[in-house]
Amino acid sequence: MFTIKAGDLSAILDKVAPHRPADPDMDYLDMIVLDCTRRWLYAVAGGDRTIAIARTPVKGAHWIAPIAYEDASALRGWLESGDHVSVEHLLDSGRPLLRFTEGAAQITVPVACHMADLPWRALLRASTERPSADWGAVRLRAEDLALWEHAGEEVEVHAAGGASLVIRSGPNFIGLHMPCTRSRSGDPLEGWSASVRSRLFLYGGMPYEVGVVYADGRGARWRIAARPEPGQEPVAVSADHSCVALPLSVVLTVGGPLMRLPF
Repeated sequence: MFTIKAGDLSAILDKVAPHRPADPDMDYLDMIVLDCTRRWLYAVAGGDRTIAIARTPVKGAHWIAPIAYEDASALRGWLESGDHVSVEHLLDSGRPLLRFTEGAAQITVPVACHMADLPWRALLRASTERPSADWGAVRLRAEDLALWEHAGEEVEVHAAGGASLVIRSGPNFIGLHMPCTRSRSGDPLEGWSASVRSRLFLYGGMPYEVGVVYADGRGARWRIAARPEPGQEPVAVSADHSCVALPLSVVLTVGGPLMRLPF
């Protein structure tokens, strides 16, 4: 659990909220992901051609919680009257939840484990590691530009690999926009190198990554929602609407070794 200013949490939600899928067939991405590490709380959202990531400093733990867009909107409204809010990632009756508390006021948001993966770290790495061609001018539509108007007062645009643009606004906002044609300028990941590293831990001699979906021998899918604290056993959450959480040892005993699924 950690405490954060309500305004800081609202700000990162506002920066990524415009990046909501417009296509109804992409409702599996109609979410905002809250991704917590020891130093940062990230808000991540992806649309038809964009991904936006905003962060704010915290003293937290490692967990990832996709939240349905409607629940994220309800949280944003609740924060309007807040000042300093406690944030807790917990299990309640075997289901992962996010609980936000200020004094007697409280809102609990279910973690939408059935939503698709949004592997933003891997996408950022892939887009910046591949060399980009020295293309000509970029053509963007007015609605493309409007997606980034809440990122900050000024934005920097970098060309990257994989025909993508990297959008920067200050030290705590980064995004991807595809497609594009633009030559590369500088290092678009400057200051974000630690943020895009995978959140790995070892259990039983095997590596597991926070936020990734795995399949067991029976075909059931499991998401590793959080990195265990020292001395604690990791928990796997069923990647479906039931969101059942079980100790990882139980999942391995019943279903056998887990296989990481592709993004």
